Amino acid sequence: MVFESIVVELINRYLGDFVENLDRSQLKLGIWGGDVVLKNLDLKESALDELDLPVKIRAGHIANLTLKIPWKNLYTEPVVASIDGLYALGYPQYR
Repeated sequence: MVFESIVVELINRYLGDFVENLDRSQLKLGIWGGDVVLKNLDLKESALDELDLPVKIRAGHIANLTLKIPWKNLYTEPVVASIDGLYALGYPQYR
């Protein structure tokens, strides 16, 4: 579906710094309900780099990422992201 590939490209643009290899097979769209559900996402080791935290990610996984998108009111209502099943193995980063 063309719409799915457009949504995947947009999500890759905004989440690409945090997750590995997002593709259409991980995506479930509920267009009229406003939900975009992504399943089985792997975190990149560099996911926390921009936050300047003293922690690095060794490995990480997100079971479900749900984006509630108000398609009818995109300019007046927020997009809400919910994460279910976040697993991360981190280690301290010394400076």
